[in-house]
Amino acid sequence: MQSTARFSLIFLLAYLLSAFALKLNVPVPGPGFTQLETNGEAIVSWSVEEGDPFNISIEIQNNVSLDSFAFANNVPTADGSVSGVLDGVPGGDTFFLQAVNPGNILDIFATSDEFIVVGEVPPITTTGYEARTTAV
Repeated sequence: MQSTARFSLIFLLAYLLSAFALKLNVPVPGPGFTQLETNGEAIVSWSVEEGDPFNISIEIQNNVSLDSFAFANNVPTADGSVSGVLDGVPGGDTFFLQAVNPGNILDIFATSDEFIVVGEVPPITTTGYEARTTAV
């Protein structure tokens, strides 16, 4: 009985890991750009296999600040690539892409490696505390 359960678990894990073979590449600079930069054009490409979703949306995620930016919405995977603008994406070296379900961005199909965006890095703001003393 235990070996049957173990076999079922292994089969289930293998199925889940192979359910989507979608491979999402890091973006490359668009025409007229030599690097990925804030508000610059970028091209995202991917490869698909039978069984992959028909449409995806592409989200840009910051691995440190946890900010996310929409890049492309409801793109046919058969297209193999899409171009867009890194609209408002600040400079930084901890970005990655996610191919997600257009109807539910929490349903992630694929993730790219990290990449760098060149541009102005927003200032870090902190909340200051004021020391107060109370006279007795």
